[in-house]
Amino acid sequence: MSEILIGKAGEDEWEEAMALAYRTFRKYVADGYTKEGVENFINFISDQNLYRMLLAHEYHLWVAKDSQNQTIGMATLRSGNHISLLFVDEKWHRKGVGSGLLKELEAYALQNGFDSITVNASPYGIPFYHSVGFADTAEEVLSGGMYITPMKKDLE
Repeated sequence: MSEILIGKAGEDEWEEAMALAYRTFRKYVADGYTKEGVENFINFISDQNLYRMLLAHEYHLWVAKDSQNQTIGMATLRSGNHISLLFVDEKWHRKGVGSGLLKELEAYALQNGFDSITVNASPYGIPFYHSVGFADTAEEVLSGGMYITPMKKDLE
């Protein structure tokens, strides 16, 4: 993963990161959600209040970039230890980008006094989260038209 740079992102990287989230969601997740769920996801990533929270340092964004400085992965944290988005460009699946982003999120959570990190995983994301040490904390539920499985990973 030496040609990949992962770091905390600023406001100038927001649009590109959300565009990546949208593209990846449409291809891998949206078909498993209801129409309401797809609309809720799109509303979430285009919500200007979320962007304002980023500017106020209440919501945090990390991006992974390739050697040409293209955004190939993105992840966000809210409340210091809850992953609200984690998406990797399809060309970079299974190449360590998601795991690299997750390590950054975990380090941030630990530095801010959290001993665990949580996520509401989509059906597509469940195998990834299990492979990096997350455990289900409840069964899958339908929430806002989205099928999610609450998960948690204890941090060391």
